[in-house]
Amino acid sequence: MQRCAICHVHSTTGLCSGCQSLIKAPENPCLLCAKPLPHAGAICGECRSDSPAFNQTICAAIYQAPIDKWIQQLKFGEQLDRARLMAEALLSLMGEIDQHIPLIPMPLHINRLRKRGYNQAFEIARIIAKKQNRALLGGALIRVKNTAMQAELHEKQRIKNVRSAFRVNQAIGHNKVVLIDDVMTTGQTMRSAAKCLVGAGVQEVIVVVFARSGG
Repeated sequence: MQRCAICHVHSTTGLCSGCQSLIKAPENPCLLCAKPLPHAGAICGECRSDSPAFNQTICAAIYQAPIDKWIQQLKFGEQLDRARLMAEALLSLMGEIDQHIPLIPMPLHINRLRKRGYNQAFEIARIIAKKQNRALLGGALIRVKNTAMQAELHEKQRIKNVRSAFRVNQAIGHNKVVLIDDVMTTGQTMRSAAKCLVGAGVQEVIVVVFARSGG
């Protein structure tokens, strides 16, 4: 029997039932970007005024304690077991996505990948692909612009920061794809990546992230 990735008690899954209860899904998520809203079944103001290239967003948790710590541990602390718990949390939400739709992890710029040694989005996507027997297009989308960290920028700077930041590196061969990442904040990075994929001929982009900022 394995152990819970957080509290290390024996568990049949990556998270024990107690730690699973710490994952709070967004209430009344926007139908496009999953931003929490006051009422169910609505589209947020930003998506109404500037519709994203992606078609929907699936996420497991609101970006708040202790979720924020888990993400930081995966992204900067080399605690790759956090990728497993994030993947498991997403697996239960992805059952209705056709198994033939491939996964594309959000890419890192090559400089950041070399410095970090791994791509946290790829680590999450790799586990999901194996569990659901999905194709994983790990090199289909590349980041050609070595962008600053989005969390360090104001929103207008974030839009400019990720503009034309991506390029499709190989033939996708599918009309629909699932774009995977660990966290979505304002959604500007996802918007840019999805726009790139649609420009390359993809007709539908489903975004899947472990956590979504409530702001």
